[in-house]
Amino acid sequence: MEIKRCAYIVDFKGKEVPKRLSKMDVNLTYISKKFNYAIVYLDEAKGEKLLVNHLKNVKGFMGVSPSLFYDENANI
Repeated sequence: MEIKRCAYIVDFKGKEVPKRLSKMDVNLTYISKKFNYAIVYLDEAKGEKLLVNHLKNVKGFMGVSPSLFYDENANI
């Protein structure tokens, strides 16, 4: 069984969003406190809607976008 994963960039302001991401069921790969973004990996079936639904009421959340550097051919 192959699990398809996707990389997403989460833009934020403040400290609330990284705390919430660390408690969620996603792989939090990188947090940039200087440029205010985080890179997360999650199952393709869950998708971007899951992130938006969990973070839309968190103070400082700005948006979610798919990572442009994610390569589906290298997905293991």
